[in-house]
Amino acid sequence: MGPLAAIRIRQIAFIPATMLSLTYWYTALGLWCTAGIIWLTLYTHFLITYVQPVVVLWISTLLLGLGYGAITCLSRFGTVVAMLIYIAIITLTGVSLAYLFSGGATIFVIVGIMFSLNALFIFYLNISSGLFRPLIFMAVSGIIAAIVVNSLVASSTLVWIVSVLTVLVWTLITALEKSTLHGYARMLYHSEFSSLSRCALFGALTLYLGIINAVVTLCRYIILMILEILLSFRP
Repeated sequence: MGPLAAIRIRQIAFIPATMLSLTYWYTALGLWCTAGIIWLTLYTHFLITYVQPVVVLWISTLLLGLGYGAITCLSRFGTVVAMLIYIAIITLTGVSLAYLFSGGATIFVIVGIMFSLNALFIFYLNISSGLFRPLIFMAVSGIIAAIVVNSLVASSTLVWIVSVLTVLVWTLITALEKSTLHGYARMLYHSEFSSLSRCALFGALTLYLGIINAVVTLCRYIILMILEILLSFRP
């Protein structure tokens, strides 16, 4: 192995701090936009007046399908297509949650604050390697943000519980998607068609869609388990 190859391997052994920070900023922006759509939908009473529950069910199904499909072939998309998919998923998520859970806006604001604090933490301290220290900071900052925001807006007990659980789940998803983010870092170094903003956008979409992917995977396992139970009763 030559010296240049060794240098390249060392380059992709970690995620550049600038890329990871920008990924977290894009994720936070998407979460805040989702919260804005939830608030706007509730404020205008659009869903309550014009939309039937079956329509929201179809929107939620479309969201799950689009999210799962996007995350499986994300690297094939260009920057513009990925941005349009991000906007579509943000819009569908906001509209669905406005009807299903009105406290979703508060929760998405909290998680957005968590990612923005981590973006600042990584950028100014230039921390891109390691796993436990950044993730511990992510979980702690998210819980502190949940305490502060929920106290300011006098959230219900349910919103308190769901916000803390969402912070912990999204922190876990970030840890599980670390290898995927490493893959985007390799794209940044190896592909002449990949820019920092494109790789960061892919990373943000991966983190945003992590919840959707987890829900789809869970639903698939539940359906398979139910089918196995039903088939076991067949003679």
